Amino acid sequence: MTTRFALAGLLALSLSSLLATAADNAGDTPKPDDDPTKVAFFEKLYGIEIEGVKPLEEYDDPDTFYSAIASQVGIPELAFEALEKEFGWKQSDDYFYAAVVKGTWSEPNWGVMVSRFPKALKNAKTVEERRALIKKMQLKFVVIDYDGNVSFPEEEKKKKKDKDAASASEQ
Repeated sequence: MTTRFALAGLLALSLSSLLATAADNAGDTPKPDDDPTKVAFFEKLYGIEIEGVKPLEEYDDPDTFYSAIASQVGIPELAFEALEKEFGWKQSDDYFYAAVVKGTWSEPNWGVMVSRFPKALKNAKTVEERRALIKKMQLKFVVIDYDGNVSFPEEEKKKKKDKDAASASEQ
């Protein structure tokens, strides 16, 4: 148990230094060689060497390129951390997470869809049991920009809708 907390602390420290590097580097004036379709762009942005990622042109799907980069710079972990802070989601013996990361050359951010599944789903024996557990599944979409700012677009839409409904009922 102590080792797990030590590793979690190390990861948090590493992620915060990575975000600090990204925030420092993101404000730099873009240069002609700053191209988010190149691995070198992300190496400069995050201040780390990214290994094993081929040039974008060698992938059939751009998502594979951006997902490979995102996993090396810790984007899924940042999304998990943000969900814990904002919604109290914690990795535990009861739940496991799955993350799908989307990146693009046209937007300076990462989109991360996180699914939270009950671990009991792995051992469910009947269709009814699986259905009941799937109803406990949750999804959240997290946007992390290159400066490390986190937002939850769906939650912002809900707040706006609630605000608009409250304004309409007052009239």
